[in-house]
Amino acid sequence: MLSAIVALAVFGAIALGWMNARAAAEMAAHYGRRACEESRVQWLDHTVMLERLNFRRSPDGWIRPLRRYRFDFSTDGLDRHRGHLELLGSELQWLHMPPAPSKALPIEQEGWEVSVKYPRVPPPKP
Repeated sequence: MLSAIVALAVFGAIALGWMNARAAAEMAAHYGRRACEESRVQWLDHTVMLERLNFRRSPDGWIRPLRRYRFDFSTDGLDRHRGHLELLGSELQWLHMPPAPSKALPIEQEGWEVSVKYPRVPPPKP
């Protein structure tokens, strides 16, 4: 009886962690797609890839997962550029994209990177 309860608790914890990771990946995809649309570039592969996972204390004092994702985009369909974004929990911390030559909207440039920071946006509805 006790082993069944422990097994169920472990399975529940794994399922909860997996659902949390999928929700964060969907949120990162939303931000990447939105940044590409606003920059007037093509979002490639329609996905984001998890590059790094750490834990950091958020401003409210709780320890939350800090996930860094990458995504690819193209300015003319022939080239491929890589963008990065970081989520603390489900909140976007930063997003970097190399500047797109002529199609990009005028965004403040720092060297070779464009830095865009969004306010907290609710997750997209399915």
